[in-house]
Amino acid sequence: MTMIMTDYKILVVDDEPDLREILQCNLESAGYRVETAASGEEAISLLTPEYSLILLDVMMGGMSGFKTAEHIRKTLNNNIPIIFLTAKDTENDLLTGFSAGGDDYISKPFSLHEVLARIKAVLRRVNAQKQPAATLSLDNLKIDFERKLVTVDGRDVRLSPKEFGIVSMLAAKPG
Repeated sequence: MTMIMTDYKILVVDDEPDLREILQCNLESAGYRVETAASGEEAISLLTPEYSLILLDVMMGGMSGFKTAEHIRKTLNNNIPIIFLTAKDTENDLLTGFSAGGDDYISKPFSLHEVLARIKAVLRRVNAQKQPAATLSLDNLKIDFERKLVTVDGRDVRLSPKEFGIVSMLAAKPG
């Protein structure tokens, strides 16, 4: 499956206007749709389901990037991928970023090629985890993922949630 960049909207959150502009220009040149926010609070107010990923600075005035990520994960219960961009590069900072809900961590100064490569990798990983289709048919077996329903030869089969998960997983990878 080929990733079409315009299918992805990225929110760049950094309190440095020049860095926001550089990232926005380069990401748009790479084919992404981009919006920017100058603070964690602004990012939270802009967050909608149309965003595919957040590039989030750690050290900002007001709410830090770590606190912003924690709020997105715990309060908003949102699992949008988050890549931290930061000058804080100790092992403890890295571990704090991951425990706050980050999916990746890029230390400043960074190369734009690295940022683009990491964005692609995170988006590829997230897309691989998404459910492939609303229904799956395999010979006489049909699985409706939205309704959590399995039919064999046109007859409904009652399954527990765990059984449904196992059947779905096996049917998604025949053989």
